[in-house]
Amino acid sequence: MKVLTLPSGDFFSKITALLYYLFAFFLLWEWLVPLDIYTDTGSTWIFVLFIALNFLLSYLRVTWMITIPLQLGFLAIALEQLFYKEMPLVEGFRSFAGEFVYNAGLIPASSWMEMTSPFRTFLFFVLLWLLVYLLNYWIIVQKRILFFFVMTLIYVTILDTFTEYDASSAVIRIVIAGFFLLGMLNFDRLKGMEQLTVKRYTRLKWTMLLLIFVAVSIVSGMASPKAAPQWQDPVPFLTAYGSLDEAISGSGMKKIGYGTNDESLGGAFMQDNTPVLTASSNKRHYWRVETKDVYSGKGWTTSQRERETQLTEKDNIGITWSEAGTPTESLTARIDIARQYGYDHVIYPMGLTEYVSEEVSGLLVNLDTEEMTPSGVPEGKRIDSYEVKYNYPSYDITLLKEVKSTENVPQDIMTRYTQLPQMPQRVLDLASGLTAKEENLYDKAKAIESHLNGSDFSYNTEEVGVPSEDQDYVDQFLFETMQGYCDNFSTSMIVLLRASGIPARWVKGYTEGDYKGMDTEGSGRIYEVTNNNAHSWVEVYFPGAGWVPFEPTKGFTNPYSFTENTESSTQPPPVPETQLEQEKPEKPEDTEAPDQPAPSKQTFDWSKFSIGSTGFYAVIGGVLVLAAVLYLTRKKWLTFIMLARYKNRSDDEVFFSAYPALLKQLERFGLKRKDGETLREFAKSVDYSLSSHDMLHITKGYEKALYKRDDAKAEWDKIAELWENLIKRTSS
Repeated sequence: MKVLTLPSGDFFSKITALLYYLFAFFLLWEWLVPLDIYTDTGSTWIFVLFIALNFLLSYLRVTWMITIPLQLGFLAIALEQLFYKEMPLVEGFRSFAGEFVYNAGLIPASSWMEMTSPFRTFLFFVLLWLLVYLLNYWIIVQKRILFFFVMTLIYVTILDTFTEYDASSAVIRIVIAGFFLLGMLNFDRLKGMEQLTVKRYTRLKWTMLLLIFVAVSIVSGMASPKAAPQWQDPVPFLTAYGSLDEAISGSGMKKIGYGTNDESLGGAFMQDNTPVLTASSNKRHYWRVETKDVYSGKGWTTSQRERETQLTEKDNIGITWSEAGTPTESLTARIDIARQYGYDHVIYPMGLTEYVSEEVSGLLVNLDTEEMTPSGVPEGKRIDSYEVKYNYPSYDITLLKEVKSTENVPQDIMTRYTQLPQMPQRVLDLASGLTAKEENLYDKAKAIESHLNGSDFSYNTEEVGVPSEDQDYVDQFLFETMQGYCDNFSTSMIVLLRASGIPARWVKGYTEGDYKGMDTEGSGRIYEVTNNNAHSWVEVYFPGAGWVPFEPTKGFTNPYSFTENTESSTQPPPVPETQLEQEKPEKPEDTEAPDQPAPSKQTFDWSKFSIGSTGFYAVIGGVLVLAAVLYLTRKKWLTFIMLARYKNRSDDEVFFSAYPALLKQLERFGLKRKDGETLREFAKSVDYSLSSHDMLHITKGYEKALYKRDDAKAEWDKIAELWENLIKRTSS
């Protein structure tokens, strides 16, 4: 008796069926390839051999009496080689039988993790067995493969995104196999649905054309230019969410809240309300952690990275922020660090003079970055509560405007804080254009700050680009994306300042936080700071005044006091303490603060509308979409136009216009008058198609009106309702 038989049909049908199984095998194989990379599964070649055996048996249509023993035999050999190789064959069989009984009892309780490796491997073999059966059913019986094709693409692309697996070549292989199967199965499905009898070489021609189409598509896709990634890798983003680990270097994704690695800025982030500290303070001000001075084109580092910290007294820190020209007010604040906070550095206000805590002997201070940590703290212990004494500065704008140049700036400050890498020329040109007309350092700084607070820029925490490898971070923000958060604005202002020869530095820390009420003693106001308040801002050096803070971030207000001649102010005055206004936190949302409303984004600058601009393509796209909608719905809106045009007319000429309009409507409906066909013949064919007699009555009336012109109005009155019904009927 003959056991093995090839699929029925001609030679080309057999070859096509073989290709079906080969490409289905390759698609399923793509599910197994990544297992070696992102799992601890070993010997995946055994699983590949198993699915190859199953596809071969399905193609040859081997009877189940032979198929099942072969499959079970393969399973037994595979399990023996993987787990029982060191045991005698009988002993290995007994061991697996015992494990089978034990693991089968775990299935009702869904205790998958407690199952042994041999049993889980056995279940995986069974799963592959079922998948081969389903693919055979989908391809041979249903003639469909789209669902499995799409799921395979989704599977490999997700692995490419979230694991170390590189799916670049896998996607190409999947597209080749998937497109071929889709095209050939569609051919077979149509042939079966329409009961078509195709010629001997029709299938071969279809196959060759399909292969050419797939080849051209693949080559075109590989040869076409590809844009570099504009958004961050989501893996470090998800890894960072909910944690306080520092940003992953080079990923373009910052951690939630404060982080120590700023070498690669850019990318979106998620909100995080994790508490950082609670402070009792009499003034609104920012909370500092550190400064950085070296801009790399991608982010910030420090030029003195290897310098060790210096041990200082708690009341003699050795850092001066404000000089003699800046009046200050001596204040005290109490800080309680949240237990969730993951760092041991000191969080302090500008002008710190003394750190008050009986648990520490001094402070370890990095004089270059101004980062401080307590000294003399027992190992494993952290200072969670302390007081800080500081001199709160107030700035006289008149005095600041007296600084016309940087000739009195110390040379070491000029060298460190005007450093820039090689910048794009348009950034340098912008800096020159913004400051050329200003006569003093303060007005130059305010001109740059005002530019970044202008309507061209917007605050956004989600749609924030990451510069490509050869692109500058500031250049991308200033001229391309024009949307971002504090890091974009502060870094851009510093670069523009330095390009103008003005010393400036980047400061990191937190905004003042959210006001929570008065403290129990009534002497201070309670502010709560969370990770959402993480912030960066700008400090500019003025000879005689020291370091002066500026706030370029859209929607934020500088919390420090600026006055001019002690009466007027060139910028918004400090918020009255009685008002207790809650300033917008740094990273919670994209909306701007109400005290600095931006011009409406709905206004359109027609000066920027030109061929090749975004607005130009948006208009062209809108016109094309509108044209497509009008074309696809033409039968409906043309019906309304015709009814409005002819329905209520009663003149002698209406019939001679309405009847040709009806013929045109029927043509749009798919009933076109043939060449040489009389009107009555066409009317009969229309009535036959629509199962009515209206068109013949209308045509007879039209012929009477055509040959008896004096009766045209009367004939129209008789058939106007039939004409209207037929128009409406063909409008759907």
